[in-house]
Amino acid sequence: MSSLPMEILLMIGQTIEKVVPITIVLAVVFTVLSYFWACNQSAPWWRKREIVTDTVYWFFVPVFGRVLRIGLLVLGAAAVFNIHDADQLIAFYDNGHGPLAQLPLWAQAMLFLVASDFMLYWLHRLFHGGGFWKYHAVHHSSEELDWISAARFPPGQPVSSVRSASTSSC
Repeated sequence: MSSLPMEILLMIGQTIEKVVPITIVLAVVFTVLSYFWACNQSAPWWRKREIVTDTVYWFFVPVFGRVLRIGLLVLGAAAVFNIHDADQLIAFYDNGHGPLAQLPLWAQAMLFLVASDFMLYWLHRLFHGGGFWKYHAVHHSSEELDWISAARFPPGQPVSSVRSASTSSC
């Protein structure tokens, strides 16, 4: 019997273990910031009518977005670079690959920030047009805007988003 389902469950558990403390700390920081410098003076976020929806998005989308993103990266690397063995795949990610892996860490970070900002801008524009709007409208559906409302993304959209990586790739 394959241990893959157990490994996936273990990875989800480890992701939850990493994501939940980070999201709690971020929630505290954003709560304090919005208390002192709120853009919209209204009731605190925990008194919103949509608090259950926002909380579910705040905690669960980063967890499952990370699992889906990692799975797609692994499958993509295996397909593109013709990797058929788990040891080869581990070596591929451990050793880096291509010319970008040779750059200093600060240059990789700068390149990542510029490229991801460019990509996110155009992806967000793409989600606003054509057939993607019905899918993306969840992100704009909150009637009471607050910091926690920004976490509303349909499942799968954070896969293409670096924002989800900031809290879930640690």
